[in-house]
Amino acid sequence: MAAKTVLNYIERKSVVHELTGVTKLAFFLLFTFASMLTYDTRVLLGLLVISCLAFRFSHIKFKEVRFMMVFMLVFLVMNNIFIYLFNPDQGTEIYGTRHVLCHFFWRYDVTAEQLFYMFNISLKYFVSLPIAILFISATNPSEFAASLNRIGVS
Repeated sequence: MAAKTVLNYIERKSVVHELTGVTKLAFFLLFTFASMLTYDTRVLLGLLVISCLAFRFSHIKFKEVRFMMVFMLVFLVMNNIFIYLFNPDQGTEIYGTRHVLCHFFWRYDVTAEQLFYMFNISLKYFVSLPIAILFISATNPSEFAASLNRIGVS
């Protein structure tokens, strides 16, 4: 059953499913651009709330997209590990201060700034990827093509 619903359209009766494909695409693109362009935690938390509400209104169950969410979490953890390994001072460079919480060895210090930076990166994932999964799961491909055709895209 999991293989049947991985990145496929899941038919439901919901407010999200009733939107046109172009409307969902525009929302997805604007939402993704907004989350990727900002590092403001307040904005990201607000977008996260909207993302969770959109998912709730879609009536898509977590178990139906669990594989993709778990895959996203694994990728997120790996991304954070590699961010830290390749540049453990990225947060310090961005925020301009340095508060060492723990020293491991060589240049690998755990700083409050690095943790905050990685938290913001994680928020970006939690905001944009569920919306991407929702866009794919709640958009009927035929309706999406027809919706694009109505605005002149062949």
